[in-house]
Amino acid sequence: MHISRFGRISLGAALALWLTGCDTEPPPGPGGQTPVSTCERLAPRLQKALETSLQEEDLPGITASLRLQDCTWHGAAGKSQMEPATEMKAEDRLRAGSITKTYIATVMLQLQTEGKLSLDAPLSTWFPDIPRANEIPVRRLLNHTSGVANYTTHPDFAAQLEANPGKVWNPEELVALGVSVSPEFEPGTKWSYSNTNYILAGLIIEKVTGTPLTQQLRTRIFDPLGLKNTGLDGLEPLPALTVRGYTHPSPESTAWVDYTDVLHPSAAGSAGALISTADEVSAFYQALLGGSLLTAQQREEMSQWVSRQMPEAPDYGLALARLPTPAGELHFHDGNIPGFSALAGYLPERKAAVAVLTNKESANAIGAMGRLLEVLAAP
Repeated sequence: MHISRFGRISLGAALALWLTGCDTEPPPGPGGQTPVSTCERLAPRLQKALETSLQEEDLPGITASLRLQDCTWHGAAGKSQMEPATEMKAEDRLRAGSITKTYIATVMLQLQTEGKLSLDAPLSTWFPDIPRANEIPVRRLLNHTSGVANYTTHPDFAAQLEANPGKVWNPEELVALGVSVSPEFEPGTKWSYSNTNYILAGLIIEKVTGTPLTQQLRTRIFDPLGLKNTGLDGLEPLPALTVRGYTHPSPESTAWVDYTDVLHPSAAGSAGALISTADEVSAFYQALLGGSLLTAQQREEMSQWVSRQMPEAPDYGLALARLPTPAGELHFHDGNIPGFSALAGYLPERKAAVAVLTNKESANAIGAMGRLLEVLAAP
């Protein structure tokens, strides 16, 4: 059972869409003719690229959204459920895994600007019993240089999931697992992806504001952006998920195994419990990196890159990584949670946001996104 982490910042892709819409109504041009939007012009090639990805990446289903300056294109392909066979729709909600982390970092930066916390404050301010807590500024949680170990790789976490997949977890339990084998290294000396960092960040938000994390996300991000289909699954009341998540039982098998309920989403919490639509994820990244959620100074702080010290691994900031693509540098985060994979980001040079959500675990999300971006980059 693959449960090692909820996001990987990987170099892989999973996509292939069936075109369902291009949302734009440009004004009439000369002679009363309606000009063709960029989305309409690219739609046939985007569709072909997505259909190619659907086959080559071996996906049950996928949704995607490409948000440009003059229009938004979205699409879906494949199945949201294998039995009974149900077509995936562009408006379907899927689990987005560690893309959650970008939303958490956004709230932390907003709180810092409001003077309610400092990213330079030591973790010991709130958690004095964690090893080396006085040497771990909050920003080291957000850029994974804290040395706090990843709870999802702890043997007891896997054992408890195996014994009780439906177990509802509280964040303190998850932190305790990670802390029990910490520090993984001296704070600030290495980079290592740890979901525990973002469980701690979620708890800090609650301690600083005195309100539930879900309320802060709704007040600061979801409601202002009109994200009506977005939430933290397992942490707040939400409509039941209708899309099922799948994996193959072995590399050689072509059968699909439903992995949706391998864990309760509270096991991901503020590290990976996001559920949303592709359109709403792309709307978030456009608002985040295109202007309205953070100031230019905050965005600059979010993109203070640190090396992951691995060949070909993209640099990491505060819940963002950066990667060159055919359409320009992509500032992104990916997500992987049992049954689902996702990737979303922003292209600063084009002022464009893109999101890919799929209901296959460990899917090659960036390969599929790469096909979309090749179309965008082509003349």
